Amino acid sequence: MTIEKDCLAVLAEDLGPAAKTFLERQCRLHLRKDPATLEKADIDELTKWCTTEIQIALGAQIAENVKKGLLALK
Repeated sequence: MTIEKDCLAVLAEDLGPAAKTFLERQCRLHLRKDPATLEKADIDELTKWCTTEIQIALGAQIAENVKKGLLALK
């Protein structure tokens, strides 16, 4: 699987069908890249932004679950 698909799998656990749009937004706004070009080196930065945004919208527990899942992809 690609890093993009791995990230989507983690995000979909808590975000459901919104995971794809969320990932695209985080990648384009904060990493300045297309999700298809994600590399393992991007995971720390992506995790930081995803965690921040999810904590604001859905709470600390869900953000922590996503953080753990994304960091496990390294």
